[in-house]
Amino acid sequence: MQSRSEGQNESRNEVFVRLLAGIQRKLFLYVMVLVPDPQEAEEIVQDVSVVLWRRFEDFRPGEDFFRWACGIARNEVLKHRDRSARAARCFSPEFLEQIANDAVRVVDTIDERREALRECLQELQPHHRELLNQRYFHQMSTEQIAQLHGKSVEAVRRMLHRIRMAVLKCIQQKLRTAEDSA
Repeated sequence: MQSRSEGQNESRNEVFVRLLAGIQRKLFLYVMVLVPDPQEAEEIVQDVSVVLWRRFEDFRPGEDFFRWACGIARNEVLKHRDRSARAARCFSPEFLEQIANDAVRVVDTIDERREALRECLQELQPHHRELLNQRYFHQMSTEQIAQLHGKSVEAVRRMLHRIRMAVLKCIQQKLRTAEDSA
């Protein structure tokens, strides 16, 4: 039979795991902004996860877990910089602090941006979507696409530019609409 405190710990464990799983990808992206080496970022995220667990009792229900985790991640990145002489020479602590603050806002909206991109791509005419797929998914050069479609390279470049600008405008509009309705 479990004691009352064991049941509470298990509940606490489940809450922690659920919260951490919900932000793991965004937390990694946040750290990648500050430490561009994916292996170093992965190590830092693992360290952050341990610190988050150790300090989970400091987390207040209703607080934004992602922002709380980013504060801890920023501290872990600074510790990592102190251990790495090469990294310490790259950026000043003030610059890193500003980037960290900006990164929280950007990464926090990544799911909304991805959804807006998906919707905007679906709204494209099929042949425009196919051009983007050829260029970015299949990594075809503009020369290859031009040859495939019997167009000039310059015509393909202009078309891709117009499509990208339309997608960007669509995304910005969707994000503004979502922001206004929030």
